Amino acid sequence: MKKVLLLLSFVVFVGCFDHSVSVVDNKRILVSGNILDTENTALENINVTASGSEYTILDARAQEILGKSSTNAAGQFSFISLDTDNSFYGISVNHPDHETYREGYATLHFVDSIGTRGNSFELVNIRLPSIQGFELKMKNTSGSTDTLFYGLSYSNPEYYRKLNENSFVENPYNFQSEIEYTDRLLPGSIEKIIPFRTLENSQFQFKYKFSAEAVYDTINVEITPENTVYEFNY
Repeated sequence: MKKVLLLLSFVVFVGCFDHSVSVVDNKRILVSGNILDTENTALENINVTASGSEYTILDARAQEILGKSSTNAAGQFSFISLDTDNSFYGISVNHPDHETYREGYATLHFVDSIGTRGNSFELVNIRLPSIQGFELKMKNTSGSTDTLFYGLSYSNPEYYRKLNENSFVENPYNFQSEIEYTDRLLPGSIEKIIPFRTLENSQFQFKYKFSAEAVYDTINVEITPENTVYEFNY
């Protein structure tokens, strides 16, 4: 009996967070544009998805999708999207939850606020950066007994932009375009390697100090296809 009650409680709890996107009757939006890489070359087979969401984060669940398409050989796309008036509205380029997600490229979301909007959105010459793997290697080569306090920040490979600037004048939203991380390496630790994925041809910031009260020293590192590792020896 207890197991049944627990299951029912779980279903009720999950149901509280289910958001139903309300579709506006007879309202359609033309979504069109083209996708390029950072070298201005057309990108084919990039998914483009329109969806609604209770929040500014676009999960593009099945019940939230309002329309979708993918780019052709010329990098162009065009589709008809439904509209919603009870949710944020967004257009996602290369959404990671889509079956044709291309993991070598970043994900870009355009978000519009809750409310009325026009009959079309044209996203012209959207440049989609490539994603690059990178490693930070920290190594105690001197036998130091100090604690290494460190932090790193780098470009988020999944980032958000405002779809309609006029909709965000009075209610601006902050989206995380940078990923930040802080930690410490205790005495006795010899080496630590931190792998991460970020945007190609971007910059990674590494900061460090050897005392909790000290001020961080900062190092800026360029991330390129030729430069995939940064080693910090102390």
